[in-house]
Amino acid sequence: MRNEDYRVSFPKIMASTETNSSDSVDHPNHYGGDTTYEVIKVIEAWDLGFHIGNVVKYVARAGKKDPQKELEDLNKALWYLKRYIETVEKGK
Repeated sequence: MRNEDYRVSFPKIMASTETNSSDSVDHPNHYGGDTTYEVIKVIEAWDLGFHIGNVVKYVARAGKKDPQKELEDLNKALWYLKRYIETVEKGK
């Protein structure tokens, strides 16, 4: 389900989320803050989907959300990338 479909299907949930948000939820610094290159904006603009979107998310935040978990974030990105590669190799 694409993000646009979610918003059409669940307008009340999205409306309450949008009005009750804070910077730590809406635009966290470890995901780029409220900039052109905020991770969620890039994922949506490039229509990256779940797996590749998570790769971008974890690479972008590696060392920023928690500097001691940089390697963990990179391994998470690698896990999603490998899983997507397996899916592509199987022909989806």
